[in-house]
Amino acid sequence: MTARPLGITLAAATMGFMGLAPMAPARTVSDGEMGTRGPAVARVMNLHGAYERALGHVRAGRIGGIAWAIGHRPRLPVRLAPAKASPCSVSAEPNCPLVYDGGPVEHHPKVFLLLWGPAWRTNAGEKASAQYLERFYAGLGVRPADNWSTITSQYRDSAGFPAFTGAVFAGTFNDTSKPPSGTTNDQFAAEASAFATGHHLRTGLTDDQIIIATQSGICTYNFAGCPSPGPWCAYHSSVNGNGVTFTSLPYVLDAGASCGQGIVANGQNGNYDGFSILGGHEFAESVTDPYVGTGWIDGADTASGGEIGDKCEWVDPVTFNNDIGLVKLSSGTFAMQPLFSNANFAAHKQSCPLAATPDKVTLTNPGNQQGPVWSPVSLQAKAASATGATLSYAAHGLPPGLSIASSTGRITGLPAAGTATVRLAATDTTGAYASAVFTWTVTPAVGAVKGDHRLCVDAKASQTADGTPIVIWSCDSSAGEQWTTGPAVSLRYAGKCLTDPQNGRAGTGMVLAGCHGSANQRLVYHRNGEYVLTANGLCLTDPLGATANGTQLKIAACHDAVNQRWSVPGGTTIP
Repeated sequence: MTARPLGITLAAATMGFMGLAPMAPARTVSDGEMGTRGPAVARVMNLHGAYERALGHVRAGRIGGIAWAIGHRPRLPVRLAPAKASPCSVSAEPNCPLVYDGGPVEHHPKVFLLLWGPAWRTNAGEKASAQYLERFYAGLGVRPADNWSTITSQYRDSAGFPAFTGAVFAGTFNDTSKPPSGTTNDQFAAEASAFATGHHLRTGLTDDQIIIATQSGICTYNFAGCPSPGPWCAYHSSVNGNGVTFTSLPYVLDAGASCGQGIVANGQNGNYDGFSILGGHEFAESVTDPYVGTGWIDGADTASGGEIGDKCEWVDPVTFNNDIGLVKLSSGTFAMQPLFSNANFAAHKQSCPLAATPDKVTLTNPGNQQGPVWSPVSLQAKAASATGATLSYAAHGLPPGLSIASSTGRITGLPAAGTATVRLAATDTTGAYASAVFTWTVTPAVGAVKGDHRLCVDAKASQTADGTPIVIWSCDSSAGEQWTTGPAVSLRYAGKCLTDPQNGRAGTGMVLAGCHGSANQRLVYHRNGEYVLTANGLCLTDPLGATANGTQLKIAACHDAVNQRWSVPGGTTIP
């Protein structure tokens, strides 16, 4: 039978798998059934067939973000990821920043919680563990409560920063097939691939994370909860090295205190500490270094792997970190570990905050601005982020002809005449914001418009009737040479406007006509002295560089020549 996509619904994060909210009766959907009548009502599936088909056809990428069991972190350097350029050496740890290696980060992370094994639905303890994981992931990304995930927002790639504007949680799913004992990284990749294919998740440069939580009693690769304990509690990787990212999250209660049970909270509530500490650890590292060793990593930190969570894991006297604690999210309070913050270290010499330092952006009001029309502007906005986070700028209501560079805050251009109310804003990557309001008055210019050969733009014989030809004439300060700027950067004389009567045909002679603000009267002045007509992108031109008085001006293709260079009214000739 030809395989068809799995019919599993991606329900909203607020609908719990077991106990967060009411749900319809569960129905198991096998990968052979294929749901031809639309999505099933439950998030229960059996991926065994799809998993078997994926085995041998997919491979896992590098392993990263290894969360070492307490007491098992190596004291001799081990190479878990390629060495990265670093401004400091191993001896300078823990004060070495994360360094960008050119690969992607996740801009809008989404978490799919995949519970692997039938016991998640039948065992009371595992149901409770699943509920804790659900609540934890449902709170990540929800502002303003979540100031923990936003620590990752300072680490960008060429396309932008990680952003958190709502819950990252995309739902919980239970594969009722049993994971193989000793589950290897390639087997986890096959499981992730089977799930991703059935749910049409993208491959390559994706924001999707699959958290694969295996049921109790499964001895996954190097897990500290095995009968012969290994040194690991969790890690992350990706399908084929550059596809959907996944996390191996074993049933950490099998490892007890060595994987965080009760490390923060005592008694029953502390049973699940390790799930949120380790689940958060791998989530943050999948955001900032999804393809292990290509994103943000400290290459000098060879012992831990050097990712954003590695450098701050557990309470380790070898490091400076002792800030594991409780974080209150919108969905509850959870044990969580700090994340490494380049910005915090630069600003406060504290590299591993448990939450993003409350940030404040300050912006200096540049004050009211005034200047002549079409006079070059270069105004630098001055702002600062208290944590050193990257700033971006915007300005609304600028006079026509001016614009702001969002990355630098510099306003440049040649402004049109008029008065504008400007709102200047600066925002950093934590979402902190400041604004300033001021007026910008651009005064009209009055006088002769001078061109080449000491000739001026002239309304022929100083006439004012519609259709009067616009010519060049020896500059003599006559009435016909007294031009002013007006709204929409038009050139005006005697209440009439310089006009293209043919609305866009090259070679058309320019005339005087009543002002109506249409594109055939709107001229944009360029720094090289060109007057460019909005209607067609053609330039005001002295035909063939004529020197004879009375030669009618025309519009022609712009070619940055002397016969297309003019002054502003009353200004000097453009060379």
